[in-house]
Amino acid sequence: MNLFSYDMTEAVLEAVQEIKEEGLKKKIKVYIELLELRGFNLPSQYMDKVEGYKGLFELRPHFHNIEFRMLFYWKGKSAQIIHTFYERGNKKTNQREYETAEKIRIAREGRK
Repeated sequence: MNLFSYDMTEAVLEAVQEIKEEGLKKKIKVYIELLELRGFNLPSQYMDKVEGYKGLFELRPHFHNIEFRMLFYWKGKSAQIIHTFYERGNKKTNQREYETAEKIRIAREGRK
């Protein structure tokens, strides 16, 4: 029995469905299953807090040289997965992705 749950935005569902690399899709499924089982206690190799953004976390599935990020926040015991991107190693680009996720989180929570 899973103690935790998750919800994905339509944009996230579409992004995951469009992934061509089957190995990465399988990894994403495993990481989400681990998130449902372990929740807040998932080790940092799978999930980490995004520094500088209160309450924003990332799932970090990777396959070979593909680094994929799934950004989410917790609403009770439910992970609200709101944004995805491929990490390219460019901090400036990653920062823009975190800012986008933060805007989505704020809009969904209905506060500024």
